[in-house]
Amino acid sequence: MTAMVDGLLLGWLLLAWGAQAVVPWRLAASRADLTPERRQRVRPWAVALLPLLAAGALAAFAYANRHPDAALAQGLYPLSASRLGLLLAVLLAALALVDLVAAGAGRGLEPAAWRLAAGFGLTFLLAASLAGELLRIGEGPESDLIPLLVLAGLRLLLALAAAETLAPGRPLLAPFAGIALPLYVLLLPARLARALWGGPAAFTLLAAAVLLLAARWLPASLRRLALGAATLLAGLLLAQAALLSQRLGVLR
Repeated sequence: MTAMVDGLLLGWLLLAWGAQAVVPWRLAASRADLTPERRQRVRPWAVALLPLLAAGALAAFAYANRHPDAALAQGLYPLSASRLGLLLAVLLAALALVDLVAAGAGRGLEPAAWRLAAGFGLTFLLAASLAGELLRIGEGPESDLIPLLVLAGLRLLLALAAAETLAPGRPLLAPFAGIALPLYVLLLPARLARALWGGPAAFTLLAAAVLLLAARWLPASLRRLALGAATLLAGLLLAQAALLSQRLGVLR
């Protein structure tokens, strides 16, 4: 039950915060194409960015509150306890301001402004992905710096692919995320990777990877369903990795 709730929270985080980079980038393309149909799509998504950011922040708070020992061990609670926490707080406030401006301007923003908003979203997502990896470690086996940064990058890629659930057209990043999932597990500390491969998480990994790899070539009516299911399964895999990491830390 714990893994399921954590998986829902982490899956929503992937979707809500990945959208902060993907949606503005897609809106830049829609704004550049001056057909009336495409321009009509801009306003609803522009307004949705701030609620998505706020909902992601609530999910992150709920997840950290469910695992206070991991957050304390990594200096992520309170946010003022570490440089990364302070950076997250500053970037979250800056991104909220960007989303507020985007909601007010809507179709009035030029493509360059949307790309700048996407850059803010990507920067925030990078910091949040690194924080997510530190929370995954908690009091468990630690990764060296380079593998840690690569793992954070793979988590970021998963978030971008998850956000394609909200975007029209064929998903671009989902197949790469399908390859990234097994690589993510392989780069985890050896004890943790073995525990994941040898348990039920292996089936979660396989199902999520297959859905991500297939999503681009599925019929349009099934793409969002496949991406949504893959996002939930990816969140569940990340939750299982975090729980196993904490158990291994207790057993040390």
